[in-house]
Amino acid sequence: MLLITVGTEQYQFNALMHWIELLIKYQLINEEVCVQYGASTYFPDSSRAYRWLSEQEFLNFIDKASLIISHCDEGIAQLLEDKDVTYVLVPRLQRFREYIDNHQMEVADDFERRGIPIARSPGDLVKFIKLQQTSSVVPKVDETLLCEYLLKRYPSQKIMLICSLGNYFRCMQSLKPFWENHVDRTWVSVRSATTEREIEDARRYWGYIPVKKNFPNIIRNLVLAIKIVPREKPELVFSTGSGFATIYLLIAKWFCHSKVVYIESRTRLKDLSLPAWLLMKLRVLDLLIVRSEAIANIHPQVVYIPVSEDTTQIRREQNRDYKQASIVTFDEIAFIYSPERLEFSTAREFLSDFQTICNSEDFYKRIAIDMSHTTFMDGAGLGALTNCLRIATLNGTELVLWSVSDAVSSLISRSSLSDLFVIEPTTNTFRFSDLVQRTRVSNITPFGLFLFRTQRLLKKIPVLRIFYPILKFFFPSIDIDPGIPVHPSVRDPIKRLIDIVGALIGLSFTVVLFIPIAIAIISESKGNVLFGQIRCGLLSKPFRIWKFRSMVKNAEQLKMKVENQVAASSQSGDLQTTNSANDKFFKNADDPRVTRIGRFLRRTSLDEFPQFWNVLIGDMSLVGTRPPTFNEINSYELEVEYQDERYTEWNRLDVRPGITGVWQVNGRSSVRSFAEVVNFDIEYRKNWSVWYDLKLIVQTILVLFDKKNKAV
Repeated sequence: MLLITVGTEQYQFNALMHWIELLIKYQLINEEVCVQYGASTYFPDSSRAYRWLSEQEFLNFIDKASLIISHCDEGIAQLLEDKDVTYVLVPRLQRFREYIDNHQMEVADDFERRGIPIARSPGDLVKFIKLQQTSSVVPKVDETLLCEYLLKRYPSQKIMLICSLGNYFRCMQSLKPFWENHVDRTWVSVRSATTEREIEDARRYWGYIPVKKNFPNIIRNLVLAIKIVPREKPELVFSTGSGFATIYLLIAKWFCHSKVVYIESRTRLKDLSLPAWLLMKLRVLDLLIVRSEAIANIHPQVVYIPVSEDTTQIRREQNRDYKQASIVTFDEIAFIYSPERLEFSTAREFLSDFQTICNSEDFYKRIAIDMSHTTFMDGAGLGALTNCLRIATLNGTELVLWSVSDAVSSLISRSSLSDLFVIEPTTNTFRFSDLVQRTRVSNITPFGLFLFRTQRLLKKIPVLRIFYPILKFFFPSIDIDPGIPVHPSVRDPIKRLIDIVGALIGLSFTVVLFIPIAIAIISESKGNVLFGQIRCGLLSKPFRIWKFRSMVKNAEQLKMKVENQVAASSQSGDLQTTNSANDKFFKNADDPRVTRIGRFLRRTSLDEFPQFWNVLIGDMSLVGTRPPTFNEINSYELEVEYQDERYTEWNRLDVRPGITGVWQVNGRSSVRSFAEVVNFDIEYRKNWSVWYDLKLIVQTILVLFDKKNKAV
């Protein structure tokens, strides 16, 4: 039996429920599933579901379970360790309204450091179910240092101990060497089998939980506090946290002038909890102790006492096999886990691992790529996914993407390949670790984030929606997720300003020349004046490029009869097949399809003047890489390396294509090798600056007036 429990939190945890249902759907769980779903509004089909379980019922289920999946709580972790059962914890996330803040994410980061198994995605659960690898022992916390400090500061006196259930009560019990020296003591806690059993003092009172958004319980606690605190008149009131204790501490301070000590939770690592912050601001506390140095640096008035642990029992991360596994296989399905940065340095290795799965003796009906830890993916990463899709399709295997981040999903959706990928939507509620989250945020510029948030706001508000096209005109990249690692030139406002000015100047010349050029084209051959062709733009997004027609009307149908003079060679000089050459690059100096007026237009580059419209609307730039065709990117490879093995053909897609570029001022149509084209584009990618753009514009103008420019 597999037990799923989300505790008694007043927040739903539907994401975890959907994960479990997905694993059942994929037949990765083949045993009975029991779910204690709490405040969740959904639970998996074909499972036994219980809203709440008594303590005894819960313990009975634990004894029967082969694996327990629970929310991330220190109390439940300690309980499961004491029971010596196999378990994994899943942290709640504020983003999906599963908790009031991201406190459980902090707890999860701390737990992982201590060797406790944490699953941040359904893919992590898959690995854990397959490998059944768990922690050995939760490091025992030694509170000797804290108890000694408290005993020195507060000698024996009349004390009131206030704590809630779970971890708050366990924390209070760990401080027994301190409070057992205060013989005259009173307890205020919450009634449960554990508290009734372990609180042996005669004077004990039972409060009411939950208190968040529960006005009746707040009133009950207030009445109880007014009744018992003035009667007991404690000299010292001692609490281990939670909102439950707040009312009692306020009454003790205001009615009895007691000294109030508040011990912040050990799992508060970044900032104070709301009750601690509120009590501190109201000047209720005589002493506030925190266990995190980071919090102490923010609030100088607190006292920092570190947590002492038995480090000999802490498992090292590299020994946790379920986290290390990059490939996990079942009977009919295989999982492969993409790296944190899916770029030129990791894409080939990832593709090689994928090929290993497909070339193995076992046949898998479905392969899932789990991307829950991938925060960075460039053009090479997109190329790796595309090649994986091709291989899977050839093998008759279904390819599914799991846990795709917003940035990666946005990159895929912008590409011409978006309709080909299948993304499992219920897996997109994964949760990054703190370290991975910091890495992801470091890739985002403030200006890019501001633009992205602004455009989303404009789209949501009907009255302001009219301003979106205006902003989109000045910043074409406004709707690109700031986490997508495009080339810096894409988001540069000065480059865009140059594009707008240059496009307006170019279009003014185009308007003047349009009529005589149109008459010349129509008089020589039948067909439209303008020729439109679908090309791949930034991140392979399709757009229609415009030119003055320089060929006969049925040029595309005649292409197969024309010899391709391009040498389709890799950097090593090895010749490829003729078909590969045709796919990647096509040129013929004496192309019979080109008309006489067309040769003149090409030699003077007048045929490209309508592309200034593409620049004005943001599909292209004045200066950039050569805009590839779809046939071209369909034959891109990851194995071919350029520029000291740092780039692949796919990296060209990170830059917005341009009317001109390095390839235009270095031989133009005399270039006969696809490798030359790629190297020119990557040279631009590496050396780009605004001044470099201006230099290339000037060089392009000089080339146009050069009779030896070799344009065809």
